[in-house]
Amino acid sequence: MKVKKTSRDAAWLEAALSDARALLSDHAHCEKKAASSALSLITRYPEESGMVEALAALAHEELEHFAEVHRLLLARGGVLGPDLGDPYVQRLVRLAQGETRAERIVDRLLISALVEARSFERLALLGEHHSDPELAEMFGRLARTEAHHGALFVRLAREVGGREHADQRLAELLDRELEIIEANPIRCAMH
Repeated sequence: MKVKKTSRDAAWLEAALSDARALLSDHAHCEKKAASSALSLITRYPEESGMVEALAALAHEELEHFAEVHRLLLARGGVLGPDLGDPYVQRLVRLAQGETRAERIVDRLLISALVEARSFERLALLGEHHSDPELAEMFGRLARTEAHHGALFVRLAREVGGREHADQRLAELLDRELEIIEANPIRCAMH
């Protein structure tokens, strides 16, 4: 799954490359929240056995990424600090709707897919352009992992809500995600 191309990549990349410690701190929080989000879906929908299995593995992987990013942050003299929130994700989450349980699950899964797909795109840019070889390697490697996460969430949404509904809703959310990313303030952060 791919998100729509934004006109702001160059400006975002310049901001993201301006402060390695701030970017690493934000990225560590993103990894932590990705794991937490997967666990939240498991907690809310434990009877969805296929989803539980897949998201348990994802949460484990995201926590490993968190630990790696945190170690690199500390090695560069940074500290995690408070989570200042992510306006991009907050605005996406407000798009979640649905009258039925399945529709609500589909929206949560598709919003997670969008976040993962945008993260993939941005991690790939950082892997390609970061001047620190160790960080460039890590960002590139994490980008390859994130590429699979978006597709996982789309597959799970199709399983829960049916392919036609999930794909229709994904098309709607892709348009809204682009509007959000275009309007989002450019800052030294993943989103």
